[in-house]
Amino acid sequence: MKHALVCFGNEENYGLFFVGSELKNFGQEIKFFDAENDKNVLANIGEWNPDYVCFSPMTTFFPQAYSILKSIKEKIPEVVSVFGGHHATASPEMIELENVDVVVRGPVKGTIEKILNGEKGVITSSPGQPEDLQIPAREECYEDIPRMKERYRKIMLSMAGCPYACTYCSSSSLHRTELFGSKIQKDYFLSRRSVDTVIREARIVKKYPTEEIEWVDDDVFAGKNGEEWLTEFVEAWKKEINFPMYVSTTSVSTLRASEEILKTLKRTVNCVGLGVQAIRPDSLRMFNRQWDNEEQLKMAYTRLKNFGYNVNLQAIVGLPLEDPVEDALDTLEGLKRIGPGSIVSIYPLQIYPHTHINQIAREKGFNVNENCSGDTNSGIGGLSFQKDIQKKLRNICKFGTLYVKGAVDEAWGNALIRGGLDYLANEKMDGKWMEYMLNCDFDDETSKMLSMARYHDCVIDRLGKVKGDQVFDKITKTTNIRY
Repeated sequence: MKHALVCFGNEENYGLFFVGSELKNFGQEIKFFDAENDKNVLANIGEWNPDYVCFSPMTTFFPQAYSILKSIKEKIPEVVSVFGGHHATASPEMIELENVDVVVRGPVKGTIEKILNGEKGVITSSPGQPEDLQIPAREECYEDIPRMKERYRKIMLSMAGCPYACTYCSSSSLHRTELFGSKIQKDYFLSRRSVDTVIREARIVKKYPTEEIEWVDDDVFAGKNGEEWLTEFVEAWKKEINFPMYVSTTSVSTLRASEEILKTLKRTVNCVGLGVQAIRPDSLRMFNRQWDNEEQLKMAYTRLKNFGYNVNLQAIVGLPLEDPVEDALDTLEGLKRIGPGSIVSIYPLQIYPHTHINQIAREKGFNVNENCSGDTNSGIGGLSFQKDIQKKLRNICKFGTLYVKGAVDEAWGNALIRGGLDYLANEKMDGKWMEYMLNCDFDDETSKMLSMARYHDCVIDRLGKVKGDQVFDKITKTTNIRY
């Protein structure tokens, strides 16, 4: 049987790699298709004439995936469509949509045989052990979609789940525990693949042009036997692979981590993403992150900096509040207090299916923003606000990195001048600057340049000035920047 695996976006579709690997274990023929860059993707899928067409889109890309599916079904009515991944797990009701034949909730392991035997509808897997995540079909994707192997950043993980129960997140432990139970949450989602398996996967990555690994574990220090595993892993990674890594964590885990593991991890990690998300205690409580606070975040940031890490602070704005702009400004000022001069990433709140923040927003009388594409680079969030409020929230997302960084370099200067925003380039970043920033307007080309300037800052922060500039030049030529 032939299985078409359809990829979306600029980054690797990591989940589909594991699907491909599992299909190959059953002797199936697979082929990856590029819905991001291939203008003839429909014709190419049709020409290949698959028996199954498989999707694992993020929520952002689900409308595009469904549109492609409808077109495929018109050409190949008998093809069986299969959806999996975070969006499908959170939204099993998509099975009611015309043309959707199978929805897989949970990991792919244990579902392929059922699908091949003709089972339709919602199939919920029974996660076993982390070692079920064997070597993904990465090379097969690289052969079918050559641009993927050229990406400077490759994605890897050791642990499939998250220990936190944040209300805005589709991979929240709340969802996993509700669906699979606390034992599976602990034994599968919060346990790690073996160091040997991860290194075997990394040996494949090393064959291809790679400048950095984005380690997509939600918290690098979390999970069972975290420090023991990380110590063994860093030794093997440094010896055989030696790519720099970008990892994510929280203040709690950073302050809990031993000095030994912070020293050890620094051997291979250049930059750490530290989730701040909000500053106000009430906003943190709305996110179910009441365990965090600004003082604790400042301590964690300082500790990471003292051990030599670059730190990217991350936050979310556009909450369902009476004063969302003031809340966003409080967060912006808090980021500056925590890490003055650092690179920050400020994202508009996205409303993912069946998340608790979705319920909170509806109970407060907020509606979903129909103009939201789901792409955070746009600065357009998932909730509907008055036009003036929406503009200010978007501008905070666009200019927040510059404000906390506190310096206008060439990339930012070019964007500001292009948009006629010379005032922001030339004046001191004080109250007047902030007022101008909140209320300014700019066209799409300037919006793209602002997104590129922030992206440039992040790449430099992670790879250093010389290597970062080289990599970013390649990015501008090969990546569809969303803005």
